[in-house]
Amino acid sequence: MDISVNQYRSNYKLLNFNHLMQIYEKNYQLFMIALEFIADQQKTSTILLKDNLVLYEPISISKYTNIFRLHHKFRNPANSVQATYSLKPHLIYTLYRDARLLEVKTLRESKEFHAQIDNKIAINLNVYNWLKHMIEKNDIYQ
Repeated sequence: MDISVNQYRSNYKLLNFNHLMQIYEKNYQLFMIALEFIADQQKTSTILLKDNLVLYEPISISKYTNIFRLHHKFRNPANSVQATYSLKPHLIYTLYRDARLLEVKTLRESKEFHAQIDNKIAINLNVYNWLKHMIEKNDIYQ
């Protein structure tokens, strides 16, 4: 009886890993659409997708890997000058150009090697939904 439970658990982890890789692939595809709006990927840039401002902040760029941060910028409705502010999430994005994957980690996960696969799926799925929402709501893509 214990053997079948352990076998189920190993299959469950494999399914989660495959699902995580699919999310990485989808995130890569969505971000490549947004990346077209950045003229110089070597420096901090602002992307405008409809009414959404996103700040792109590169950390490290090599031939096959880009490591960066994204900050969603908000407009301050109380200020008539249309000042913006951004909340800096503790997320690090790693774009693997050769594997065509976009992985998102928290700062804690990037410092530690071991992380729960459930946390990775949750974070990357939230980023997928966020990117998809911003791109689909953009007039250019409709």
